[in-house]
Amino acid sequence: MCTKRLLPIFLISVMAPASMLWGQNTYVPDDNFEQALIDLGYDDTLDDYVLTANISGVTSLNVSQKEISNLTGIEAFTALTELVCYNNYLTSLDLSANTALNILEGNYNQLTSLGVSANSALTTLNCNHNQLTSLDVSANSALTTLDVEGNQLTSLNVSSNTALTNLQCGENELTSLDVSANTALTSLSCYGNQLTSLDVSSNTALTILNCDSNQLIHLNMKNGVTDQLTTFDATGNSLTCIEVNAEDVDYATANWTSANGNIDAGVGFSVVCAPEGYTYVPDDNFEQALIDLGYDDTLDDFVLTENISGLTNLNVAGKEIGDLTGIEGFTALTELYCHINQLSSLDVSSNTALTYLQCNNNQLTSLDMSSNISLAFLDCRNNQLSSLDVSNNTALEYLNCNNTSLNDNNQITSLDLSNNTALTFLDCALNQLTSLDVSNNAALGILHCESNQLTSLDVSSNIDLADLHCYDNQLTSLDVSANTALTRLECNDNELTSLDVSLNTALTLLNVEGNQLTTLDVSNNTNLDELYCQNNQLTSLDVSSNTALTLLRVAVYCYQPRTIDFLK
Repeated sequence: MCTKRLLPIFLISVMAPASMLWGQNTYVPDDNFEQALIDLGYDDTLDDYVLTANISGVTSLNVSQKEISNLTGIEAFTALTELVCYNNYLTSLDLSANTALNILEGNYNQLTSLGVSANSALTTLNCNHNQLTSLDVSANSALTTLDVEGNQLTSLNVSSNTALTNLQCGENELTSLDVSANTALTSLSCYGNQLTSLDVSSNTALTILNCDSNQLIHLNMKNGVTDQLTTFDATGNSLTCIEVNAEDVDYATANWTSANGNIDAGVGFSVVCAPEGYTYVPDDNFEQALIDLGYDDTLDDFVLTENISGLTNLNVAGKEIGDLTGIEGFTALTELYCHINQLSSLDVSSNTALTYLQCNNNQLTSLDMSSNISLAFLDCRNNQLSSLDVSNNTALEYLNCNNTSLNDNNQITSLDLSNNTALTFLDCALNQLTSLDVSNNAALGILHCESNQLTSLDVSSNIDLADLHCYDNQLTSLDVSANTALTRLECNDNELTSLDVSLNTALTLLNVEGNQLTTLDVSNNTNLDELYCQNNQLTSLDVSSNTALTLLRVAVYCYQPRTIDFLK
């Protein structure tokens, strides 16, 4: 009876793993792994178990080339800082318990996945020649060396690995590689991928660069260290030109040659390059806008020229663009909308078909429109222009160069409109103009020149003028007798002592406030809807004829009685 009761207990003892039954043992099912531990003196019997006390304090372990397929048991090596297990048959590797690990040499295995997110202390990760399709190293900010050559990676994000000095990622399936954050990088090997563009301009410590056997059409080496490279190989690509700094062109041309095996025949060095059939677009926000519009598909600084050369209309407004380089490829462009960006310069000299340009609300300090003789519409308000030359723009009908933001934007001091005879709209408000000659602009229908420093204004030639804003200047006189088409006249806040509007019978709005008028006759202005005349020296005002008035503002600041006749 006793034997029968004890038998089940005995069977359970036999079947249970030693790690469950004996806390002091670690389960090691792979005989080759255990044999390696025996050879190293950490075990003595091939029985699938190793005394935990023998391995828990081990800091360095080399079990390379032992035909190991399973590294179960490695979790007990809690003090491990270095693991060398290359040239085995491992398909998976769990190192989540090895949080002290600094160095991992796991190359030449059959790994299909590798998780190292728990190994934040890693400084060296060598897992080349495996079967990895992805690898997350975002948690490994201490990495200085990363070797993933000979895998099947389609992407690799090293933006968190700012301490990297050595990156080996050749022989994968990478289509892009961003190393802009890896400013400490001294060695980069990314050969044998599918890269079309590579930018190492941020990698100023680079001494080794192997990017051969890709599909590169663009290589930016403007890092200022061309002469520091000890190894350079860009052969086997589709390059015709490599970008370097201006001061490095001669050195690169003389030292990095096809004869020396550095580049393919026919490849040169230049400050700016674009492969044949492509237009260079260095601003990512500009290129992304073109991608969004369907004119490009890859953010690689290049756009197929044939996709843009025939376009007549382009709207990239409000895209935070700082550089519009590449606009020269839009040779058929007639309308360009690039307003509300961060442009400090704009070159449209190649866009000779341009008729409409809206570039307002940028940071332009100059604007050359001399080649755009067909231009009919120009809105360049709210920039930082101190001058504007539109003398060649004889077709111009609309010009807005005001400074409506009231900040340190456009501060234009002079404006020559003598050749712009087609002009119908002009807004040059809030600049620093001391004079304005519109005598040649007979077609002008709208003129806004308020908030400048004008002391005189002759609009006698502008017989089609319907809307005139000339307030907040220093005008002492204003003759609008020839402007019989005027419907709106705002000449407030000047120094006018008289104003004759008797011939301006079409007026619907008149603002003369803040002048020095002693009389104002509006008896002929029967269409007036709004009249503002406060802050003058009027003693009387007769609006009995102005039956259409809906708004009248009169404020009298004087010491003697005044009479205002509202008889109707």
